[in-house]
Amino acid sequence: MNSKQEYDDRETSSICAVGIQFQINAESNATLIRSANIAERPKRAEAKLRLQDHLKRFPNWKP
Repeated sequence: MNSKQEYDDRETSSICAVGIQFQINAESNATLIRSANIAERPKRAEAKLRLQDHLKRFPNWKP
């Protein structure tokens, strides 16, 4: 195992649930509201599900 992998393993083994707060632009907020309404979920729950899904699908995403 290389040193990067060892660092990643140590880092993820001590991670626990955490709350986060950030701002999104008006267009993204409108999309989130529409999506939450269609799914009949609160906006916060919709945002959480979407962020978790994106991180699972694209764990090593780079711009």
